[in-house]
Amino acid sequence: MKRLLPLLALALAPRPALAQVPARPYDHVVVVSFDGMRPDGMERADAPTLHRMRAEGAAALGAQTVGDSSTLPSHSSMLSGVEVRAHGMDFDDFHPERGFIRVPTALYVAHDLGFSTAMFVSKIKLRHIAVPGSVDRWSRPHWSCERVAAAAAEYLATSTAGITFIHFSEPDDSGHRFGWMRARYLQSIARSDRCFTTVMNAVEARADRDRFLVIATADHGGHGRRHGTHAPEDLHIPWVAWGSRVTRGDFTDPVRTTDTAATALGALGIAVPAGFTGRPVQRVLGPVTPATPAR
Repeated sequence: MKRLLPLLALALAPRPALAQVPARPYDHVVVVSFDGMRPDGMERADAPTLHRMRAEGAAALGAQTVGDSSTLPSHSSMLSGVEVRAHGMDFDDFHPERGFIRVPTALYVAHDLGFSTAMFVSKIKLRHIAVPGSVDRWSRPHWSCERVAAAAAEYLATSTAGITFIHFSEPDDSGHRFGWMRARYLQSIARSDRCFTTVMNAVEARADRDRFLVIATADHGGHGRRHGTHAPEDLHIPWVAWGSRVTRGDFTDPVRTTDTAATALGALGIAVPAGFTGRPVQRVLGPVTPATPAR
């Protein structure tokens, strides 16, 4: 298959200096992004798996995305732990000539330390985040969440310790076509939740399911038939974490999408690189323990 993106960005991307590694709360981190899902949309939709995850885990329904509340910029911040001006993904389409994100992502850092990494997505533009050498498994099986979830679930059934990122596009697609918070939009969240159920079934079928941290979130919200502005409806996102060490309950501590990358690394016992602006959400990692090797 012809290589779609140049490798130059890999050589230019700075490798972070990693500090001492703390104890490892989890072995597996699964980040599931519901593209365009507003917190009030999640609450109103027929989404039993998301609602169960919230009840059994921790939820910040007042979390915020970055100011450029569009798909590629926001996901780049979600996975790199830095603002748009730092990672350089300030466009929102697939442009092979523009290369890759210019900072190391959480997947890059984890992979560098020997962890497994994978991305299952429904939009090709997210290829810009998958720096060569940072992702063991890159897959865009289809635009539909059913196909994405099936591929991800098959992988998760036997995956080794590491980070898996999964992306469902239905809420965003429906928001643009029919309007955010309209009936068809809420139905698209319900459909995505059924796909999420496929993923969670794979996780909960594992003997080591208590070693999984699952984060369900979104890249942005939306209003009318658009997003990408500084309107609260565009910036507010849900952030829900499920795992054996999570302190249960809704919480109001500030959470920013950049904290997702930092939390994923902290969950694997990896010290957050100095360049990150995001910080681990400690309430999902459990009590602090003495430092031990990451692997």
